[in-house]
Amino acid sequence: MEGFELDRDQDVQIEAVGLHYQSQSRDFILGNTWILNSETREVVWELPPTEEEPKDERDIQKFNEKVSLSKGKYEVYYASFPYYQWIDDDWDRDYDWDDRWNRRRGWHGWMSRIFDGRWGDWYYDEFRDAFREFKAVVKGLGKKLSRDEIRKSQEAFRKKAVVAIPITRDDRYETQGFVVEKPMEVQIYALGEARRDGNFDYGLILNTNTLERVWQLTYRDSEHAGGAQKNRMSRESISLPAGTYVAYYISDDSHSPWEWNAPPPYDPEFWGLAILAKNPDMKKHVKKYDYDGYQIENAIVDFIRLRDDEFRSKGFTLKKPANLRVYAIGEGRDGDMFDYGWIVDAKTHERVWEMDYYKTEHAGGGRKNRIVDDVVKFEKGSYIAYFVTDGSHSYRRWNTSPPWDQEHWGMTIVPAEEDFDLDNVTDYEESEDENVLAKIVRVRDHDFERARFSLDNDSKVRIYAIGEGKPGRMYDYGWIEDAESGRVVWEMSYRKTDHAGGARKNRLYNQVISLEAGEYIVFYETDDSHSFNDWNASPPYDPINWGITVYRVVD
Repeated sequence: MEGFELDRDQDVQIEAVGLHYQSQSRDFILGNTWILNSETREVVWELPPTEEEPKDERDIQKFNEKVSLSKGKYEVYYASFPYYQWIDDDWDRDYDWDDRWNRRRGWHGWMSRIFDGRWGDWYYDEFRDAFREFKAVVKGLGKKLSRDEIRKSQEAFRKKAVVAIPITRDDRYETQGFVVEKPMEVQIYALGEARRDGNFDYGLILNTNTLERVWQLTYRDSEHAGGAQKNRMSRESISLPAGTYVAYYISDDSHSPWEWNAPPPYDPEFWGLAILAKNPDMKKHVKKYDYDGYQIENAIVDFIRLRDDEFRSKGFTLKKPANLRVYAIGEGRDGDMFDYGWIVDAKTHERVWEMDYYKTEHAGGGRKNRIVDDVVKFEKGSYIAYFVTDGSHSYRRWNTSPPWDQEHWGMTIVPAEEDFDLDNVTDYEESEDENVLAKIVRVRDHDFERARFSLDNDSKVRIYAIGEGKPGRMYDYGWIEDAESGRVVWEMSYRKTDHAGGARKNRLYNQVISLEAGEYIVFYETDDSHSFNDWNASPPYDPINWGITVYRVVD
């Protein structure tokens, strides 16, 4: 990058050498150069792509013409990043590279062989002579700007912003809180990395009172920012009512000003987010503050910052009906959830709420980051909330771009009403519930466990059992025997079970049966595979209760 300043409108002479071939279906870039207006950050000139297919690797592109520029400061960029891509962004999907090589000969076939990465940096040797010729020269009446002068000009643009979050490195998670004292129009200028399958370096503006996302940099709502197709730019105006907001910017572990892994955008120095008051006089009505994160007050359940392979549960009892807000962020894809929560009625063990993929929204970052924010009416009674994570992609161990609200990876439950009486809720411990007669859960491979219980009177009991089975046979299952006679009074058979979620072999029994007064023994047996925390297929929706629990039914 270099810069210059013109003291008057004029035609400048631009001499440039590079290679940028573009057709309707593909784009080849070896060397590209362009000029930005320092005050508006807009591209005023770029090496025009040639429409003539190069005949060989020596067929470079030359430009030597006059271009009209207005008085002002400019920045000149040159990027020599070898780059190959289908314009429709589908070139890398299920494509047979060897077949394409066999079918495509000549320059295109040779180039595709290079750009698929198989030959490493070999192209540097082949293009050494061409690279030596790449250049950009601008001549006119003005002065050359030093690097410090260019930086000062860029900083002057940032100082106009009410909020500026420049990103210079990978793996950044930056926030800036701000209060808008009067309604105003703001101009957003943001650059980041996004594809159709997710956002990887992106910005977000959130209303901290309502948690409404008032703006977000996404692939769909952005435009190409120059260079690689994944470079995206948002330059738009939005209205902000008076209120309290926070601006986020999150970047993943690659492709940033620290080290580009593909051609950079037209304005690489402004990778990040800038929010400017459309009317500069309104800037004084914006006050910045340090944002400490979304604060959860009076939480009934607080599962946050969950890591890999975690399981959390907590019970609570409502003394009267209440509306509760369930806020959960987890991992899901293609209809299935992998890090997710659910709530059951402690009395019946039936689900009253679950984090269903199709009821979630994108939580920012990779498309598999999912969020749900529900208000649910709960009747008087006891409930148990659960959240489980798998072995990858969790708090501070992301394997793709993280969500905007990383801190709340997990689930929180809070009162939805401002006048909620906290005395209306108490903790519930299933182990202290006198109606739990026997409990054998979290059963592993090659296990055989038993538990005893007694009934003083003929009673109804609820059996909640999860195990493994296929038509006609159970492999992990439970049964109940009369302790005195050894007679089997109930057994978990495939025909009596329902699908328990996950793999079809996960089976669930959740029914009420009648038992006579007496002593009973509950058994649970597993085979050598597919059990708690050692699944060889998708686990059930309620993995923690792999086993059997017997409850006394109270009318």
